[in-house]
Amino acid sequence: MAAPVRFGHPGAVVRAVFDQASPANRQLTRGLAALLVFFIVTSLPAFLAWMPGTDLEIPLRAASRWSAGGQPYLASAFSLTSGPDLPFLYPPWLLPILVPIAGLPRTIVLACWLSLIVAAAVWTCRRLSVPWSAVPLVLLWPPFMEGLVAGNVQVIQLAAFAALFFVPGPSWQPQPRGLARQNGSGEPERATGSRDILDGLLAAGVGALKYTQLLPLAWMVRPRPRAAIVGGVALVVVVVAMLPLTGIGLYRDWFDQLGRAADSSWAPAGGPLVFIVGRPIATAAAIAAVVAMFLVRGRDAGAWVGIALLVAAPSIHGYGMLFLLPTLLVLRRDLAIFLAILIARYNLYGWWISIAVAALSLAASNRIPALRAGSTLEARQE
Repeated sequence: MAAPVRFGHPGAVVRAVFDQASPANRQLTRGLAALLVFFIVTSLPAFLAWMPGTDLEIPLRAASRWSAGGQPYLASAFSLTSGPDLPFLYPPWLLPILVPIAGLPRTIVLACWLSLIVAAAVWTCRRLSVPWSAVPLVLLWPPFMEGLVAGNVQVIQLAAFAALFFVPGPSWQPQPRGLARQNGSGEPERATGSRDILDGLLAAGVGALKYTQLLPLAWMVRPRPRAAIVGGVALVVVVVAMLPLTGIGLYRDWFDQLGRAADSSWAPAGGPLVFIVGRPIATAAAIAAVVAMFLVRGRDAGAWVGIALLVAAPSIHGYGMLFLLPTLLVLRRDLAIFLAILIARYNLYGWWISIAVAALSLAASNRIPALRAGSTLEARQE
């Protein structure tokens, strides 16, 4: 008679699965990765059916209307739910820059823009220490795929975000960019003027076209006031320089357009927090996210700012979830892949569950290091 199969104590089994170095955990991680690949592959036909570069075509058409004496901010566009005639929401100062581009052959413009978007996406993956072998999978992940196919500027803004907060580090564990170099005694040295300029411009670039993404600039006010001033001045200079061409009235039209876009009944608004908890709580959460920018410090500052960007956003699309990527790459692999699966399903509730779990795990990781990918590493100094 065959001997009965003996199972270990349930607690020991759980500990074995939880141990990132164990064979059981490796099997779990591989299984979750296979499931993620399945969802990625099944999502591809829908993305490939889209019109490439739609999010570039929208501002180019707005610039063409404006140059012909028309209105770039059409209220009637809010009756649409998809396509290149969706509402133009970017600030007026962009229009004079786009007018000459709008006159060029679309095929050439589109090819150059999409090539730039792909290059920025690959660079971002490497900046966040994604192994080369995993880069194709990350780029095919729906939040990235949506941004790449649509040609959304969010991909480039994410690259600026990664350049601001992270330096290359070990795979799956991006190394946070230190606020200052360490001198021989271990005390932080003052940041150089050139670094203040670069970081200020990067922080401004993250939110230059989407005003709600200026939280990195707010975060800089306390630890890097000179860099914050540089970024703020750069934004003002751009607006003032273009003012003779745009005039003041166009900014009133823009604010009106943003007010229409904030209407939660507009289908393309995506999945902002207001859809889950209602406007009063969502507004309070957004205010808390802004205030937190003056308190966040340490090696996880970039991850926390990314989470705050999502909480404060008046609208969230799939590519907006890219700001959670730095947090996922800090967390243990099995958990990160599970959350990536939730996000890939493109379900509003799945998005916010993944944001909440990622935030709670990141907060608890200081007391429970096993929640982080591999061993806990100190921030690499530049």
